Amino acid sequence: MEQPACDAGVGGHLSGSGSGFTHLGEVVRYQGRMIKMSSMAWRGPDGVEFERDYVDHPGAVAIVPLLDDGSIVLVSQFRTPLGCETLEIPAGVMDKNGESAIDAAARELGEETGYVARELVALGSIHTAPGWANERIELFVARGLRAEQRNADGIEEQFMKVVELSEAEYDGLVASGDVTDAKTLLGVLMVRSGS
Repeated sequence: MEQPACDAGVGGHLSGSGSGFTHLGEVVRYQGRMIKMSSMAWRGPDGVEFERDYVDHPGAVAIVPLLDDGSIVLVSQFRTPLGCETLEIPAGVMDKNGESAIDAAARELGEETGYVARELVALGSIHTAPGWANERIELFVARGLRAEQRNADGIEEQFMKVVELSEAEYDGLVASGDVTDAKTLLGVLMVRSGS
């Protein structure tokens, strides 16, 4: 059975997408600097009402930077929820008013790696955890990279390290379980599949 397109939009809610589910309302449980946590009330196709908690996220961008020799540029960044550093493609929240996804991608690439791209191409978007959050990440590939001054924004970016890996080195880190970040795995896969 073909599913209809599902697009919560950045910071938006699903209308039920013709599924027979009706959104009845929500109660905000927590409002933070970046996210909001709410309980949403729904009515199912059978008339039964139920509640689900979810996280409202403003959306993000992530970039797969490729050097001319095919190497992939990652960042090693401390992630507080995990309590350790992870290897990831550069990424960031779309938190500047009126900024387009492609402009946010260019900004994040410069802040995190110091690279400026001659070409930024959209790969598509992903929902990171649709069972409990509406975060959508817009993925891009960056080519024709030129090194400039890194413009770190925030304490994690100030201490992150830029890591350049050949395709074989990257594949080895994925195989060994050292690259576990979903947006990184999907972004690189999308580039390799020609998305």
